[in-house]
Amino acid sequence: MRWFLVDRIVECERGKKITGIKCFSRSDLLFMDHFHGFPIVPGVLQIEMMATTGGKMIKLDHPDLLPVVGSVKNAKFFKNIRPGDQCFIYMELEKLRKSYALISGRVEVGGEKMSECTIMFGLLSSDVIDPEYVDPVLEEYRLENGLPGLKKEKLRKKYEGTLV
Repeated sequence: MRWFLVDRIVECERGKKITGIKCFSRSDLLFMDHFHGFPIVPGVLQIEMMATTGGKMIKLDHPDLLPVVGSVKNAKFFKNIRPGDQCFIYMELEKLRKSYALISGRVEVGGEKMSECTIMFGLLSSDVIDPEYVDPVLEEYRLENGLPGLKKEKLRKKYEGTLV
């Protein structure tokens, strides 16, 4: 099963802050058992929404890095996220160093804060992941905002020097 916990990046002030959106449908599998008769998004997935969005902000400026969650601090959950909710995920970079990043943020629905936390990321070399992988959410944001897309560049390098 694949989890996409950010549907789209709607705004990014590169190296400073980012806004993502996640829309939850009643048909999302997570609502089948969490909780039967009272479907809500688990807190751990709300943290993952924030981590994924914050990680994408780092990847936009540093495609050679792989941000991985090292710690989560001050996680707070204020209200339940339910099927049909459109979540706005706001993340801000507090600190970026060679080996780690610190990002804080919140999830809102209809202008109301649902959760918040601070995440410390370890920054690994991206050569540990499949070099052919292209993040569809980041690629869409790059193409919509006139930034160089990675997909075309990777395809160009892959077929460079071959006859097509």
